[in-house]
Amino acid sequence: MKPASVLREMFHNLGAKPATILYPTEKVPVPEGFRGRIAILDEKCIGCSKCAIVCPTQCITMVPSERPIEVKGKTIVRKKKPEVHLFACIRCGLCEEYCPTDPKAIYLTTDFAGSGTDKDLVVR
Repeated sequence: MKPASVLREMFHNLGAKPATILYPTEKVPVPEGFRGRIAILDEKCIGCSKCAIVCPTQCITMVPSERPIEVKGKTIVRKKKPEVHLFACIRCGLCEEYCPTDPKAIYLTTDFAGSGTDKDLVVR
């Protein structure tokens, strides 16, 4: 590469806008259909275990949580609720697809999942 072409490129880029954004001070535009962090609406969960059954990574476990819930006018006692090991989740969306409640009790948000060092971080 010739020194003149390097200098020309350098001076051209000095006046240009940055190619990156200043995350987290600037928000990143989230594309449609983005599958981010998993969330659970405990008050909507009926404890059916379908999310845990269809999960390919088996990151969803059902933990004891007895409480009465109302489903289609009937009161039943929910015995379990899902607990998701966040960093084992591959965000495939099968749990959301198979959840029978409306609105969905378990769903993928548009929030970035982030990173961390705690392997045992769970979403309850």
